[in-house]
Amino acid sequence: MSNFRHSPGRPDVAGFYDPRTSSVQYVISDPATRRCAILDPVLDFDEKSGATATHHVDELLDYVAREGLFVDWILDTHPHADHFRQHSILREKTGAPTAIGAYVTKVQALWKEIYNWPDFPADGRQWDHLLPKVIRFGLER
Repeated sequence: MSNFRHSPGRPDVAGFYDPRTSSVQYVISDPATRRCAILDPVLDFDEKSGATATHHVDELLDYVAREGLFVDWILDTHPHADHFRQHSILREKTGAPTAIGAYVTKVQALWKEIYNWPDFPADGRQWDHLLPKVIRFGLER
């Protein structure tokens, strides 16, 4: 027996493609409860100027508001070397916790060495939760 409610039916999945990074961000929601998780949010980053923007986050939040959703989780499925994550900005705007697999600490340690970042904390503290290899959970905190 699981310790979370499961609504009958299927989740709604909305994908938001970023052509610059060839990645897709997702909002996965339960149509019965209107609760959702945001997966793999992307930061708009101009490599030439170093400028950042929140166009993708704004698009995700506009969708969440338009659909009347409540954000329960901001999840990264894996770390990316080619683009930055927007989980901290989304956390500020929604109050939802962030999470990634605990293996991220191994990747961070590797990047710390490769990019010569001696002061970089390679312990996953950038997220609220480090998840075990396999986990099953529902929407709601």
